[in-house]
Amino acid sequence: MTFSNRENFRKKGVLQLSNVIDVEMLADVQTHLWQEVERNFSINIDEPSTWFTNASNPVGDARAKRLNGMGSIMRELKASGKLDKVESAIQSAIDKVFGAHSWQPLDLWYSLLSFPGSESVWNVPHKSWHNDEPTVVEDAEPWSLFVFVFLDNVTADMGSTTVVSGSHRRAERLATALGTSNNAALINAFESVNSGLFENPEDVTLLPMDQVLDPLIQEDPWFQELVKEGSPDQRIQRFIEEGSSLHGIEQRVVTLTGTAGDIIVFDPRCLHTFSANVSNLPRQVLRLDFRRKI
Repeated sequence: MTFSNRENFRKKGVLQLSNVIDVEMLADVQTHLWQEVERNFSINIDEPSTWFTNASNPVGDARAKRLNGMGSIMRELKASGKLDKVESAIQSAIDKVFGAHSWQPLDLWYSLLSFPGSESVWNVPHKSWHNDEPTVVEDAEPWSLFVFVFLDNVTADMGSTTVVSGSHRRAERLATALGTSNNAALINAFESVNSGLFENPEDVTLLPMDQVLDPLIQEDPWFQELVKEGSPDQRIQRFIEEGSSLHGIEQRVVTLTGTAGDIIVFDPRCLHTFSANVSNLPRQVLRLDFRRKI
């Protein structure tokens, strides 16, 4: 099963692991998180009328609203020790899939808490597709792993992150053809996750994040359609249910959804974006990043 999970992640760039974290443990984290949100923003999870009227700095667009300024709350939550057992459970799961001591958690947790936007029908998003890490030639592994932690049940209509599974492998192929060296500045910008991996950063051949999507659009009609508007029924059928394949690489849009206690491990080289929260509930997700050990 461990080998199968690792190979599945290598193929798709997304791996869901169920029941990794005890729900009672998560409930304690959830309670503390919302107490701090209410104290800082006057937002009460049980009172939808407070979600926007009392929020001084929600950010986002018509699709969903995220709270700006959650960094201090997450740092306090980490310092309180309430995340220690959660982090230990995640580390154990990561070790089982990828091998003991191969990935190390970073200190900073992120809040992906988002509230309903103004749209009423969920659709596969057509804009803001991006990846969060360069693609290095002849390196099948990313520098980091993003681990999404579900504090509560999250469905697609709650504004789930959407990912093109397999797109990291398309990026690897593009990097071989289009990658360049002399990227020391970009490599140094990711020092927190790649320090020590390269003896001579200036000799590393890689493809920057902003040079992936356009070449895919140029060579692949599937990506050409992905970045254009269309009806929900057609787009869900085309991109989620059908998917596509090119150069022997299967790709499809995947929504990062799950139940409380699940985690999803995500390769940040995959193209992804956020979707519309058309539900009447906040999306309650946290993220912990891991760096590759030497």
